[in-house]
Amino acid sequence: MAQVSLRRWVALWLQLGAQTLADKPVRLTFAAGLIMYALLYPLPYLHQVATLQAVVLVDQDHSYASRQLTRALMASPGVKLVAQMGSDAAAIAAVNAGKAAGVVLIPAGFDAALKRGQSATVVVAADAHYFLSYGVIAETVVKASRVLGSEVQLARQQLAGATPASGGVRLNVAPSSNLKMGYLDYMLPGLFVLILHQLLLICGGLTTVRLLHSNSLWRHNGSVLVFSVLAALLLPPFVVAGAWYLGPVLAVYHVTLNGSWLALWGLLIPFWLATFSLAVVLGCLFQRRDSLVQMLMLVAMPLLFSAGFVWPSSDLAWPWLALWGLIPSQPMIQAMILLNQLDAPLSALQWHHLTLWGQALAWGMLALVLLRKRRQQILR
Repeated sequence: MAQVSLRRWVALWLQLGAQTLADKPVRLTFAAGLIMYALLYPLPYLHQVATLQAVVLVDQDHSYASRQLTRALMASPGVKLVAQMGSDAAAIAAVNAGKAAGVVLIPAGFDAALKRGQSATVVVAADAHYFLSYGVIAETVVKASRVLGSEVQLARQQLAGATPASGGVRLNVAPSSNLKMGYLDYMLPGLFVLILHQLLLICGGLTTVRLLHSNSLWRHNGSVLVFSVLAALLLPPFVVAGAWYLGPVLAVYHVTLNGSWLALWGLLIPFWLATFSLAVVLGCLFQRRDSLVQMLMLVAMPLLFSAGFVWPSSDLAWPWLALWGLIPSQPMIQAMILLNQLDAPLSALQWHHLTLWGQALAWGMLALVLLRKRRQQILR
């Protein structure tokens, strides 16, 4: 009996393997998708940190203090003064025309206010659609202004004959994670997980839909055997792809990985099982392959923004948070960030392990039920 079952399993695996290799959409999705996303997506962000943001200076004070602030800005790595204009309207027009990323305005009376010990205003205007550029310009101007303010305060104390004050509070701001303050270190690991998740759903769903509409050996075998054959056919290439994506590819882009490979694979095993099972469920629910692909393409962006690394999960509405309990990519992305970017201990990943294993069990049982139901419908 066991020998007969093994022969049926091998025969179905060979038949389904030959059909999958001949399936052009599945081949292109797997090969072209993996290569394209690994090579093309990170290219625009290879510089990692936004530096030398082009700004236009408007100096309406023309004083010693304004020139000192200008020199401090020119010496900082965050901004690059590309022009100096006489009016704020002309400077804003330059930003709107794309010639600069922001404007620094030093109003009249700037030097006089500093000499009187009053607060002096520096106006920063930048395109807030680009948060990173906006933040770099604002932070650079703040640092330069603080340096100038300290110098003015020291000079006033010396002119008054007072002993310069010592002590005080010095602020030392340092990131606790993502030490490079770069885009790739923060975004790429989680994004690669989502890419692998979506590709497996597409390939697994397309393969299941084709299988259920074919007059092949699967109709004469039980749902457990068919499910195991699909798993043996689809999971190995994606396991290899995951090892390549989350290993050498991230290393090529110099992404910092703090967690161990053992801990990572402890998460990837239930992630692969849950994602594969969900792919089979979707393949059983959809009658047409194009409809399945369209649906998966439509949900990609909502999954990205509800994963908690593009936008804080604490600020998401509860319907989006409910995806955590349903979609394998969500807990896996958060676990990937905790493990590799935040260097979290394994105890911090318990909930993610439980969620992934629960999804693997739930989607797996549902896949078996749907496979058996579809077989019964066809054999009637």
